[in-house]
Formats: sequence, C-alpha cells, structure tokens
Amino acid sequence: MKSSDIKILLGIPVFGMMILAVTNGMTFSGLTVFDEALIGEFEWSKATLKFRDFLNLGVAALIIPFMGAIIDKYGVKTTFIFGLILLSICFFSYSYIGSSTHMYLVHIVMAFALAAAGTLAAIIMVSQRIDGDNRGKAIGITLAGTSLGGYFMPRIGGYLLEEFGWRQAFRYEAILPLILLVFVVLFLKSSDKFTSEGKSKTEDLVELTFNDALKTKRFWLLCLIGFFCYYSIMGGYLNLFLYMRELEFTTETAIQALGLMSALILLAKFLSGVLTDYINKYTMFKIQVFIMLLGAIGFSLYSTTAVWYAIPLFAIGWGGLYTLINFIIITVFGVNSAGKIGGTISFFESMGAGLGIWLSGLIADKSGSYAMSFKVIAVFLILALIFSFFISPVKENASTEPT
Repeated sequence: MKSSDIKILLGIPVFGMMILAVTNGMTFSGLTVFDEALIGEFEWSKATLKFRDFLNLGVAALIIPFMGAIIDKYGVKTTFIFGLILLSICFFSYSYIGSSTHMYLVHIVMAFALAAAGTLAAIIMVSQRIDGDNRGKAIGITLAGTSLGGYFMPRIGGYLLEEFGWRQAFRYEAILPLILLVFVVLFLKSSDKFTSEGKSKTEDLVELTFNDALKTKRFWLLCLIGFFCYYSIMGGYLNLFLYMRELEFTTETAIQALGLMSALILLAKFLSGVLTDYINKYTMFKIQVFIMLLGAIGFSLYSTTAVWYAIPLFAIGWGGLYTLINFIIITVFGVNSAGKIGGTISFFESMGAGLGIWLSGLIADKSGSYAMSFKVIAVFLILALIFSFFISPVKENASTEPT
C-alpha cells in the first residue's frame, strides 16, 4: 500500500470509526451490561427489557429514510452534530427512569440520535470523500468502529456500574458524545467530494436515482437480506450477555465474551474491506453468511463447550457480511442518492434488528432458554444465504437501466 493511501485511510475512515464506536457502542452493546441491574431493580422480564431495543430500532427504521434525505441535502456534519447532542441528553435522562414507560420514551428519542449519527451517515461520509481505489478498505475501517465500541463500551459501563451504580454511570457516559462533538465541529469539513485537480472522488460509481433504485430487483433483495441478517446480528449479540448468564457463566466471563466477539468482529470488518480488492465481494458475502450460520447453530446447541466455538464463527461471519452489504449498496447504487436509498434499506435492517433483539428475549422467556431463539436466527440466516445467490454483480460500463 502506498504511503499516500495510508495517509488517506488514517483520516476520514478513522474519524468515522471513532464516531461509530461512541454512537453504536453506547446505544447497543454498552447498554447490555446494565441489563441485570435494571431487571433486578424493576423486576422486569427479558421481553419487557428488550422491547426497548425493538422500540429504539423500530422508530429509527421509520425515520431513517427521511434522515437519509436530510443527509443528501445538508450533509453529514449537520446530522452528526444533532445526533451526538441528542445521544448525550438521552443517556443523562436514562439515569432518572423510574418505570419501563420512562425507559421506552428515552429510547424513542434515542432512535433519532442513532438515525442521525449512526452507520448510514458514517458510510456516506466515507464514500463521498474516498475514491474507488480505497473505498472498500475505508468502509471496513469505519465500520470496525461499531465493534471497537462493542469492545470498550461494555468495559467502561461495567466499571462505572461497579463503582458508582447504574444511575450515576449513565450520567458519566453522557459526557462521551459531547467530547466527540467538539472534534466534529472543529475538524469535519461540510463537503470534500473533489480531489485537488477538481476530479470527483466518486466518478467510478454507477449512480442511480432513488426512483430508479426502487425498480431494481437488487434493491428489494438487499432489503430482505438486510432484514434477515440484522435480525440475526442484533438478536444474537444483544442477548449474548443474558445467554451466557443463563448458562451460569459469571458476569465477568459474560462481559469477556462480549469483548471477544467485538474484537473478532472488528478484525473481520477490516479484513473483509481489504479483501474486496482481491476477491469478488458477492462471493465473499455468501461465505460470511454461511460462517455466521454455523455460529448460530453452535449457540442453538446450548452447550457451555459449544458456545466458545460459536462465538468466533458468529463474530467472523457477522463482521464480514456487515462490511460487505454496506459496500455492495454503495457499489450498486452510488452515493448521490445514498441517503434515501441506504435509508430505505436501513428501514428493513433496523426493523429486523429491533425484532431480533426483542423476539429473541421473548422466545427465551416462553421456551425457557435461548436455544430456540438461536434456532430461529439460524433459519433466518439460511433464508439470507438463499437470497444472496440472486444478487448479481454490476458489470463494468453497464447501463444504468434498472435491472
């Protein structure tokens, strides 16, 4: 890799990685370490607790297409500022909840923060500012931030929980988005789409309008695949802590399992982005879904031995497909309407993610264990794998006619 490429990849992609480490890390994996404390204090069922995540992602799913249109019009800097301020307010408010209704209201507001300063905005930021030679690697680095947050935020939350209790812990964590906000305001340019020679950094992409994208089979296949994959990803990951505790692992071991999974996901996200330069991304995507499927089957065995084989398989598969599905979306549809196109696909992904978190907890309540929850996840991954065979590559110099 050229030194100039390294310099590019240490700029915007790393900045995007840090934003996602905070926004995704705080709203997803960072919250799971508080699960037992909240259940213990309020005597909620798993389904009652996990409904917050469905509500969060469900509302995000409804608004993210509109947020995507705002990104297309006003740029990612505006939405990042809005989202980070809102996330800080939500975490501070979390420390004062007194009922499940209060918690649900906080998560409804948190959905706006997630839609404004989450994965969609970060991917658009990177795709607009990095040319085709480095785009795959750049997206991989950026999306690794979700796993970086998944590794560090549970540890930060666990430490604060132990030292100060859950209410004060939320107040301290509310400071993190404000620190990042300073860097967004000072260092992120509103637009950086052109090279010093005046050439567009996205001239290699085939650009489709939102209306043209809706007419393609690829669009609707990606919506379905996104729903099934994100149901599996979030349903598995955000119930892993309670799954480990259900198998009678210690709290410390359960947190370590989350950290191990996040570290492996981070590595897989980055490597899959690098490998897109050498291996067909559509073939890689199928392989990653299959690997994740093997991990889900391992979890469904409900064994204290099998779980340690399931964790790396689930993590490596997830990390790879997470990067690839986002890279494929940009490659197929371009960036000019990426907010509306990606936002609509994100609607299906977010609905799947929210249902996955909530229904996995509900199924565990009704069946008596998480074994059945992971069997459902395995079925959904089989469906995603089948649909992935119907997504054909976009040929070079192909017409932009919808297909």
